[in-house]
Amino acid sequence: MKLSRKTLIYINLATFLVTVSTEIYETLLPFILVKYFAVSMVIVGLIDGLGEAFSNLIKIFGGYLSDIKDRKKILSFGLSSLLFSYVYMAFSTKWADALISVLFKSVGEGVFIPVKDKILSTITKKEIGKIFSLNKIFENFGELVGIFLAFLISLVLLDKFGYRYLFLLLVVLVALTFFLTMFILTKPDKKVERKKISWKIFEPSILFFFFLFSFVNLGYSFYILKVYDFFKSESYALGMYLIFGFVLLISTYFAGKVYDNLNLKNFFYITVVIFIISNLLLIVFAPIGLITLAVGEAFLEVGIWATVGKRVKFRKGFVFGVYHFAIGVSSFISSFISGYLWDYFSSDAPFLLGIFVAFFSLFYIYRFITV
Repeated sequence: MKLSRKTLIYINLATFLVTVSTEIYETLLPFILVKYFAVSMVIVGLIDGLGEAFSNLIKIFGGYLSDIKDRKKILSFGLSSLLFSYVYMAFSTKWADALISVLFKSVGEGVFIPVKDKILSTITKKEIGKIFSLNKIFENFGELVGIFLAFLISLVLLDKFGYRYLFLLLVVLVALTFFLTMFILTKPDKKVERKKISWKIFEPSILFFFFLFSFVNLGYSFYILKVYDFFKSESYALGMYLIFGFVLLISTYFAGKVYDNLNLKNFFYITVVIFIISNLLLIVFAPIGLITLAVGEAFLEVGIWATVGKRVKFRKGFVFGVYHFAIGVSSFISSFISGYLWDYFSSDAPFLLGIFVAFFSLFYIYRFITV
C-alpha cells in the first residue's frame, strides 16, 4: 500500500504534537531532577539512559506489531502510555517517581515511532530521503516549539508555580494527537510478513556502525547542562537550545537533499566529521559547539532512518525497531559512562570520549561500509 498524501500530512502532524510534548518534558527534566529532587549527574545520566534504552527495547515489539496488526490501535496504545506518564509526573515527589514516569513515556515513544517509520517507508526508494527529511522537519519543528515553550515555562512559570502544572499542557497535546490518528489510513502487510527472517535483513555492517556511533551522540541532557555550565543560567542555556532547534530544523532539509545525492559512505563521512567538530567546540566554546551539533544531528537522523527505509526489503517495522533498540542500548551505556566521567573527572571528559569514538567510526566506514 502506497503512502497517501493525506496520511502523510496526518502522520507528520501527529509527529509534531508528540515531539512538542516530549521535548518540553525532556528539556525541563534535568532541571527538575537537579533543582527539585536534588540528584547527582550520575542519576541524571541513569534516568536519561534507562529511558532511552527502554524506549528502544519497546520499539522492537512496536515495530514487529506494526508489520502485522492494526496500526491505529497500536498508535492509540502508545499515546495512552504517554498520557499516563505526564499525569504520573505531575504527582512525583522523588527521583524514583520521575524514573517511572520516564519509563511510561518510553513505552509511548517506543510504540509510536516505529509505527510512524513503517508508514513512511512505504514511499518509493528514489524519494526516501525526501520523505524522511520532511518528517524530520516536522519533528524538528516540534522540538523547536517544545524548546521555546520550555524556555517560557522556565522563565515565567517554573519558579512561581513549580513543575506540576506544566504537565496539563502535555495532556492537551496528547489529546489532539489522539484526534489526528483517527484520519490515518493504513493496513498491515500480512503477505510480506510470511517471509523468513534472517540476520541479513538487518544490514549488520550498518547496524553495528550506528550502534558504535551512538557513543558519540550523547543524550540532550548533557548538551543542555554543558551550555548551562558555560552560562550559569537556565534561561540562557534554554535560549541556546532554542537556537539549536532552529538550526536543526533548517539543516534537516539540506540533509535530506544531500542524502539523495551522495553515496552512503560519503554521507556517513560528512556526518562523523561534523560530530568531531561539534564535540571539540563543546569543550572549547560550548554555545557554538551546540549549534554545530544541530547540523550533525540532522545528518545522523536522516542517515539512519532513510538508510533503513531504502535498503531493507521486508519486515521494515521490525527492522526499524531493532535499529532503535541497538541505538538505545548504546546510548544508555554512553549516558551512564558520560555521567560518571562528568562527576568524577570533568565536564569535558564525555566529549573527549565522543571524539575518540568518532575517529574510530571513520575507520569503520572506510573498512566495512559498502555503497
